[in-house]
Amino acid sequence: MFAHPKHIEVTMKRPIIIVPFLILVLAYAASAQSEGALGKVYWRGSVDNKVHLIIRGNTLEQRTVEGQDTEPGTFSFTSSLPEQPVTVGVIRKEGKSKKIAVVQQPTAENLFTAIVEVHDDGGGAREYILEIFWR
Repeated sequence: MFAHPKHIEVTMKRPIIIVPFLILVLAYAASAQSEGALGKVYWRGSVDNKVHLIIRGNTLEQRTVEGQDTEPGTFSFTSSLPEQPVTVGVIRKEGKSKKIAVVQQPTAENLFTAIVEVHDDGGGAREYILEIFWR
């Protein structure tokens, strides 16, 4: 049995409509992830293999764990990381590697220090922009 031509046309348009919708939903989910945050720090810098970003209060130290040292990145806080238990998360805004994770949450035992690890094993230094948030 043959399908009516209009039916085929509608069926073919659905994937075209669904893809932009999925992109919109994923973008909203990423931005909503940091909504309601108590504070944030934006970091921009270069990573040559593995770097730890050590955050305490309103300070951020960039420490090379593996690879070549790079120039210290720049950062900007919306508010200090509080001296109380909070949950820290990270969103990659720019940069290739998806191996970015919070490897230490702030607790009284570590003097409320968070550590974010950026692992870029692609060879050579690459630029990153991260949004690190807490709630």
